[in-house]
Order: sequence, then structure tokens, then C-alpha cells
Amino acid sequence: MPNGFDGSQEEWKRMEGPLLEIDPILTAFGNRHAMNLSQNYHDWPERSLVWGDDIRRLIQIYLENEKAMTWNVWLCASQDRAAGRFWKNQFLRRAVPFHEIRSNLEELLGEARNIVTTWSERDLVKA
Repeated sequence: MPNGFDGSQEEWKRMEGPLLEIDPILTAFGNRHAMNLSQNYHDWPERSLVWGDDIRRLIQIYLENEKAMTWNVWLCASQDRAAGRFWKNQFLRRAVPFHEIRSNLEELLGEARNIVTTWSERDLVKA
């Protein structure tokens, strides 16, 4: 994911616009499953659902390519240990048009949650 945006307000609105459409669905899903919703990490169009205490779990939808307007759905579980950070990650969707995410968002979020929830400490590798 790029680190920051350095463009016009109009360009930002174009890039973040699709995420604004799905914010109510993400908020409702997060509330049902005790997840926190964050947005625009590192000043880039994205939404993240985060949960977990010992193992931090994440479902992230972010703009992959601003010119092509393609998006990723990325899953991650991480844990900080004395030996460092351990994690596992996977792309559920990669470089797809936004309509492929929006059209079945509830099912996609459910699938993502099911995958990340199955990951345990023994599945995590040193980052």
C-alpha cells in the first residue's frame, strides 16, 4: 500500500468515494462482531476492521492502484512476542474493480472473518 496521498481534494474524493458507499455495511458488520473500524491509514484510501487481544486480526480493503482504480482485500493476523512480531497474511481479492467487492460485501466479509479467525499462534511466522 502506498504511504500517503499528495494530490488534489477532487482526486482524493474520487479515490475514497467507493469506500464511503460501503462504510455503513462495514460499520454494521464490525458492530455485530466486536470489531473496530479505522480508515485511511497512512493517508491512503482504505478501511480496516480490527479485533482481537492476544492475536490482532485485520480485514483491510484498500486502493491498490489509483490510476486503474483497483482494490485489494487483505487479511492479517499478528502477535508481538519477546522474539519479535509474528504474522500471517493473505489476499482475499487482489487488484479487482471495486464492484467485485461491493456486489457481495457481506459474504466477502464473512468469508474473510472465517479465514482470519481460524489462524492460531502456531500459524504465525516471524515477520
